[in-house]
Amino acid sequence: MSGPGSWFDNRFRRAGASATLYCFPFAGGTAAYYAPWAEEFTAAVEIVPVQPPGRGSRMAEPGPASIAEMADTLAPLIAAAPTRPLLLGHSMGAITAFEVARRLAVLGRPAGTLFVSGRPAPPIARPVAPVSGLPRNAFVRMLRAYGTAPEEVLGHAELLDVLLPMIRADFDLIERYAYAPGPPLDCPVLAWCGDADPEVRPADMARWGEQTTGPFELTVLPGGHFFLTDHHRQIVKSVLRTAA
Repeated sequence: MSGPGSWFDNRFRRAGASATLYCFPFAGGTAAYYAPWAEEFTAAVEIVPVQPPGRGSRMAEPGPASIAEMADTLAPLIAAAPTRPLLLGHSMGAITAFEVARRLAVLGRPAGTLFVSGRPAPPIARPVAPVSGLPRNAFVRMLRAYGTAPEEVLGHAELLDVLLPMIRADFDLIERYAYAPGPPLDCPVLAWCGDADPEVRPADMARWGEQTTGPFELTVLPGGHFFLTDHHRQIVKSVLRTAA
């Protein structure tokens, strides 16, 4: 990381890179999730995981007030970078990446490509019913069903005491997100979902195509909500092919 308060994990930047893939985490996630992907990248494209406040190296900071606030903060930072911006997000991260892409277009620095996974198109509200205020046991059962965290975390009471407030706050961000109609993007949008994800049907994922006048591609892969953990190499190959 480049210091306290930094939105970006800059450890994987490459001298001479022409494009930067900014990776936005899912609810309860951190920049660390994307760190193992770095070894798959070539010299022309660098990966920069995004670290929102209130988690990981920024655990002591207050969490974001809204997805819109995050996008408002991140877009100018990304627009100021010399490399071509590529945006990727999973679940909550997909919506954050989308809102950043909208703002980059307004700033005259449009995203080269938007990559989204595990989240229906922005006009479709998720979750179907609020979950952020569930009692602890019910909330943990929901996280287990999603595959949000490994069992060694979900079964560790003291660790959950630390993490649950942040994870609840992220789900609250998702629940309060309201899509505002606006001009479509003009960049390519590539989308993925798992064939066994009960919250993300391929038909709902396909509606991401409505958010751009550019090319759209949907790929359905085997797996549940966190299918990309097993298939990240295929996704990275798509990123590199698109960025070439």
